[in-house]
Amino acid sequence: MFAKSLWLSLPLIVVFGQPANDLKAKHDLKQMQGAWVLHALEVNGKDVPAAKLQNTLLIVKGDDYRTTVKGQPLPGFRITLDPSKKPAAMDMFQALPGQAEKKFKAIYLLDKDTLKICRGLTTEDERPGQFATWPDTNYFVVTWKRQEK
Repeated sequence: MFAKSLWLSLPLIVVFGQPANDLKAKHDLKQMQGAWVLHALEVNGKDVPAAKLQNTLLIVKGDDYRTTVKGQPLPGFRITLDPSKKPAAMDMFQALPGQAEKKFKAIYLLDKDTLKICRGLTTEDERPGQFATWPDTNYFVVTWKRQEK
């Protein structure tokens, strides 16, 4: 009898557990909306000098993630979030004209007015397990601060 009730409750756990994750993902995406200023960048264990970070802006609108550097737009991404992972996972999909869509595997940390993202430089790189880089890892960590109004 216990096994039967456990078997019947399993679908309920799946059904009711999933919406909580969806709600958290929607909440995080809502919190990301707006303009962000590049605060710090580390690539392969080396900090990028502050002078090179100036005038870099991120705009998140819906699931659209777009960066401009000194007013010049870079190819953007469509993002999806999975906060149930530890650390929270972000998939960044990039579709360039004439090419198949590419998926970059990232992690993110959203803390009030700070957004930190770590991912590989290529689509072949595995999803990072921490917000750190070291030489020859092919990872970068970017830290954004919400733009003041």
